[in-house]
Amino acid sequence: MKTIYLHIGRGKTGTTALQHFLSTNREALLAGGMDYLLTGDAGQGHQAFAKSFIADPPGYMEMPDDLAELRRRTGQEICDSAAFAVLLSSENFPLVDIRALAKWLDDLPIETCIKVIFFARSQDEVAESEYNQMVKLKGETRPFAVYAEALEGADYAAECDAWAAVFGDDAIIARVYDAARDTIEADFLNCLPLSADTINALSMARKNAPMTVANRSLGARALQVLLMLNAITFEDRKALQSNLLAALGPEDIPAVLMDAPTAAQYRATFAASNAQFLRRYLGREGSDLGGRRFDDATRDRLHADVRALTFLV
Repeated sequence: MKTIYLHIGRGKTGTTALQHFLSTNREALLAGGMDYLLTGDAGQGHQAFAKSFIADPPGYMEMPDDLAELRRRTGQEICDSAAFAVLLSSENFPLVDIRALAKWLDDLPIETCIKVIFFARSQDEVAESEYNQMVKLKGETRPFAVYAEALEGADYAAECDAWAAVFGDDAIIARVYDAARDTIEADFLNCLPLSADTINALSMARKNAPMTVANRSLGARALQVLLMLNAITFEDRKALQSNLLAALGPEDIPAVLMDAPTAAQYRATFAASNAQFLRRYLGREGSDLGGRRFDDATRDRLHADVRALTFLV
């Protein structure tokens, strides 16, 4: 029996930093019995493997070539691994055809047990962070309020229910991402069946690693500028964007796009789903996920600064 762990995100829960950490510490994980698969990973997770099971990819998604070969090599690595468990990570997993993925896993010539790791995050901060990334990387032009109203993948109960319907409730390992604390690596390692010695070794590696900033968010000034540029067609966009971000970055302020009352009202639209998610997958009552980066007073102060210098909100 080999256990296959699928880390399905959610995006904007420290996945980029976590995937870099896992890739950097692959040998230490393997020594502890957990094989973070090498096939398809370039330090940013197993994005292409997940994409190979997306039947209707969104327009902004770039699909790699020869996905069938990638699946074959991934399956071969799983079967050949001497570890008792293997791990794949991609925030693209929520877009896949789950039953097609399950059939592929079932067709492997080994006996497997599937575990699905999912991190939720307070939806107000997800909306702001995801919008920031879509403006930065995918040419988003809609106002934030319009984007937030159509935010996808924010019904966490429905997301986990879909995976539980295929793999069972016991397969789901759910957590809440704490954006106020730099603990995503430690929180994730505690989802895995690793010995205390292995976790201590990985924690020490994390502590001694050079400080890196993964997937840095745009500040308010940069977000405003890129939002305008995204509506214009011109040559050498990447060069101009890079120069602008370099100039604006050092003195920019966080792009906090909702004040505290608006954020609370936005979260309330997900209260029923959050209550179901917390009850079914974390065994606690309530509808507030918590774990937010900013308390209400800080959010209001930063939002006022944004309003004073931009027309984003």
